[in-house]
Amino acid sequence: MDIGKLSLRNLLGNDCVFEPDFCYADTHGSAEFIGMGDIVLFRKEGSQGVTAVKFRTIRKYRKRLFHVANQLMDDMGIGLRMGDTLGKIMKKFGAPDFIDYYEEDYENYYQWGGLNNFYDYHDEFYIVRYHDLLSPDLLVCFGVPRIDKYLTDLEIVNDREMVTGIMEARKAYKELDQSLYQPKEYVRFVNQKMKDRKFTGMQSKYFRLIKMELENCSIEKMESTDIQFRDCVFHNVTFDSHYETGYVSIKHCTFINCVFHDTFGDGSLEVKDSLFQNCLFEGIGMEQEDGILNANGNELIDCTFREIIWRGGGVFGWAQIKGGTMQQVYYKTDEISRSTFSDLQIDNMELEVDEIGFYENQLNAVIFRNVTLKGLVEDNQFQDCDTSGLRIDYE
Repeated sequence: MDIGKLSLRNLLGNDCVFEPDFCYADTHGSAEFIGMGDIVLFRKEGSQGVTAVKFRTIRKYRKRLFHVANQLMDDMGIGLRMGDTLGKIMKKFGAPDFIDYYEEDYENYYQWGGLNNFYDYHDEFYIVRYHDLLSPDLLVCFGVPRIDKYLTDLEIVNDREMVTGIMEARKAYKELDQSLYQPKEYVRFVNQKMKDRKFTGMQSKYFRLIKMELENCSIEKMESTDIQFRDCVFHNVTFDSHYETGYVSIKHCTFINCVFHDTFGDGSLEVKDSLFQNCLFEGIGMEQEDGILNANGNELIDCTFREIIWRGGGVFGWAQIKGGTMQQVYYKTDEISRSTFSDLQIDNMELEVDEIGFYENQLNAVIFRNVTLKGLVEDNQFQDCDTSGLRIDYE
């Protein structure tokens, strides 16, 4: 396995970057690289040849990087290619001497066509590194995402001092796993079941619930600027916090018999592809018109909305709302569209859709009592509705 004579410049000409002052693993030298460090050929200071090679997040959809990485691997004579399975790696190199993992930045890992753009601290972004210490001066490290176990990352170091430093640092890093992967600014719960618990007064910059099941719980007085729920199920859970600013995102979640009292100053709230059944939304609100609510593809069954003041912008679309009531509601947004409202009673509501409008909605057996709809209203269908209490102020 020879990396000393590798050259990006010979392969790519001026399409690569040469950095004469480059630090790799606390070692100074120079480097050729492409992208944002996606492929790096490092030369230790005083060395004539390449002393370290690093490929980072080389996926098939990144065609140019994928092609270049495989060309370099052919030149090394390693006998593997990017995208090979973990089983093939193990068969060729045997059991690793050391294993660790790190969390990859989603913007780098899924920049051009991956699964999604959400960094939620789960297996999509855990890169497991298998370290094979072939000799005191030759380290080969293979990186594979835990989710699919195909080779995306590769590191080869052929300098004894660098190999020793890298291995010592990574072993020490792994021993501190809990403090490093659960810093105070991050709170995350992944793939657990919790019952009869109360979360009160948690302060964290980032808060994550991923693939969780919560029953008979409450989440109150939370202070966070970045909250994200994914693939969770909530039964009889009460939410009661005030978020002055920040971002809240809910996707692919189910809420059964839950109660919401949350309020927002401004910031952004995203709710997508989620189910709410027999839920109570009471006193929730967005105080500032700079706030945004984007809600798409959700289903609300037999829910109650009351005493709500919601200002701001955003889009409400592709929803299914069946059963339930709305009472004493003021809701201002940019667009409500392509949604179905069925078997619903609405009392004392003012709805403003100033920017885009209320359009292409289907309303079935909806009872309106003292309801005002302001904005552009077109291409909606009312079937078996009581519209005697509906006033439309067209724009």
